[in-house]
Amino acid sequence: MRSALRTGMTLSVILLLFLAFNLVWVVKLPDLRWDFSQQKNNSLSPAVMQLLATLDSPLDFYYFNASKPALKSNTLKQYGKRVEAKLKAFEQAARGRINLHIIDPAPFSEDAYKAGLYGLDDQQGFLGLIGTRDGHAAQRIESFRPDREHLLEYEISHLISQLLHPTPPVIGLLSGLPAGELIEPLVQELRGHFDLIELEASAHPIPARIKTLMLVHPRMLSEQTLYAVDQFVLGGGKLLMFIDPLSDMDPETPPTASRLDGLLVAWGIHMQSDKILLDRTYASSEHEPGLLTLPREAMNESDVSTWKLESVTVSNSGALLPLDNSRTTFTPLLQSSKQSALLEPGAPDSEIVPQGEHHVIAARIEGAAYSAFPDGIDGRPPGLQKAAQIHVVVVADTDVLSEEISSSAPHGNSLFVLNTLDNLAAPSVLADIRPRVMTRSLQTLANLRETTAHAYQTRANDLERRLAQTEKEWQRLNPEATALGTEVVDTNTQLQALNKERLRLPMELHALRMEAYAPLHRLERKVKWLVIAPMPALLCLLAAGLFRWQRRHRPIPATALY
Repeated sequence: MRSALRTGMTLSVILLLFLAFNLVWVVKLPDLRWDFSQQKNNSLSPAVMQLLATLDSPLDFYYFNASKPALKSNTLKQYGKRVEAKLKAFEQAARGRINLHIIDPAPFSEDAYKAGLYGLDDQQGFLGLIGTRDGHAAQRIESFRPDREHLLEYEISHLISQLLHPTPPVIGLLSGLPAGELIEPLVQELRGHFDLIELEASAHPIPARIKTLMLVHPRMLSEQTLYAVDQFVLGGGKLLMFIDPLSDMDPETPPTASRLDGLLVAWGIHMQSDKILLDRTYASSEHEPGLLTLPREAMNESDVSTWKLESVTVSNSGALLPLDNSRTTFTPLLQSSKQSALLEPGAPDSEIVPQGEHHVIAARIEGAAYSAFPDGIDGRPPGLQKAAQIHVVVVADTDVLSEEISSSAPHGNSLFVLNTLDNLAAPSVLADIRPRVMTRSLQTLANLRETTAHAYQTRANDLERRLAQTEKEWQRLNPEATALGTEVVDTNTQLQALNKERLRLPMELHALRMEAYAPLHRLERKVKWLVIAPMPALLCLLAAGLFRWQRRHRPIPATALY
């Protein structure tokens, strides 16, 4: 009796201590979170933490995630949960300077009306973000998309930066080509996003208030202006340059050698000025192999320059090559397919002999560089001679800016320019945030899925073609007709044979699919067991160990001693 009473009192004390701990002390403990993902995709990068540390006033985030719409796929719903987790990480790291409001707008509700009023996309159910700051215009992310998950951290940080720095950045435009009306639509669009300053072709030096420069067709610029560009880049200025071996905007102007080639070499790159890029895969038509429409596959999806892009069109572009022993980092942004080659202008299509390699059309150049003018210019003392870090984006095409070319890829070309300039002109705390490299787990499994699908489709093409022909022939011999009451069943020999084919061919396709995918399904089952089984097994081992420990330390009853 005394033992039972003692046990009951002990359990009561433990329960009271547990309740007291949860009510008093748990709220004072730090909120610890562990990120076991390979690329730390579930935590915030140091650059984001630095951005959040600059917050000087509270921000309000309104995250609209509609869970009811039938149009929202399961993939999108799962991604919505990951976005919510990322936003909560931002809220926690901001230490009270971000207030997150999670809203599930029901159809035809006031929340849905507000989401639509702020311009959030409702094609598959709302999945967007509105950010506000007292005294400033609201900013929005129209919709989060799973294919941009590697940019999720940058997207949210970009919205924060826009709230903190609503004044448009200053962009300088320097052109060595009289573009005229061909580039005017893009210039107007640039004015809508930036404080654009158009410089004279003879400008030198670059005005101090310009920190980001857009340079178009610099081969026609004077040596003094190129020297100004050299000093601008070495002095920390950001540069977006469009250079072209053959421009449609001024086809009568032949390419000329200049100090520009030395400038490119100083940055660690080279472009052949007498050859253009032809591509059989991305050519817009068989008669224009130099007019290329670059799809997503031709873009660096891990770079901000290709943010939200579907296609980019270039014409008679060149190709950029990194130089050996260069100290700069060469990151391709746009590139051709492997069915491409560099040829002289006017060469026939028959001379395209692909070398089985990609050619880079646009690239980001970063790193240490030296001046292309070590002796100065015009007898003046040399200026800056080197820089520990330059930031240059080079595009081997100027026609990408032309309205005639960009009209074939609506908003694609201009969006590429806007993305790049926006990233170059961004504050350093935002520019340092790099898209996460989303390495796919179980890459062997992903490769096997792709290989299996390709092998199955190769063997199934003939059966699918025969099935389609059978269905077409059956429809021809047994057309639909308006009937009154019952209908006569046509059972002629040819229709019977067609019906047997219609039954046999799908069965063969099914058997072929089961055979082709059997190794993949076996591997997937093994992977599932490897992922699922360890946790229950670990819990069972812990329970067994605890049970054995309790048995070993259980007190011996007094009756057992006699």
